[in-house]
Amino acid sequence: MVLRVLGVVLGVMAAGQVMADSLDLNLHNDALRATYSRGVGASRGLDLDMGYLYAKNPAQTDHLLHVGLQVAGQNWSKQGNFDIGLGGRAVFVDTKPGNGANIAFGGRVRFSPVQRIGIGGSLFYAPKITSFMDSEGYLEWNLAVDYQLLTQAFVYVGYRKVETDIKNHGTYKVDDNVHVGMRLQF
Repeated sequence: MVLRVLGVVLGVMAAGQVMADSLDLNLHNDALRATYSRGVGASRGLDLDMGYLYAKNPAQTDHLLHVGLQVAGQNWSKQGNFDIGLGGRAVFVDTKPGNGANIAFGGRVRFSPVQRIGIGGSLFYAPKITSFMDSEGYLEWNLAVDYQLLTQAFVYVGYRKVETDIKNHGTYKVDDNVHVGMRLQF
């Protein structure tokens, strides 16, 4: 099922008109996440992204796959530059207590008060009504501070918390840790 969804998303991304691409890689001792994002459509402002999170927990290995669609853009103010995205994502979680599928809603924001330095975060939430299989809810949030090392390359340190509510098992933490990463735009 996950491979079919991944194949469809890759096909749509290859067929769409390219506006911007980025690859985000981050890790800590027990987890690795890769996210590929691509602008689609005739006008800039619609982002399609997909990502994979591999997390080793004490008793098992967890896998999370997401496919998302966001309306994105920039907003300038006297205080600095804001990069904002708002939308949703389909999230598939494979854990030892159970497997889940969720439709999560949320977004991201990055604020750059001075040139080359940014502060940002994201939040995605799926209530019980948009959670399926063994999942009864999903919550993911992260915060990060980044530095623009090159014109199209950022390095950052962040904190991420990913948890899902599994039927008859309660809240299960997929990831809850500080990580380092890089985001490449091309």
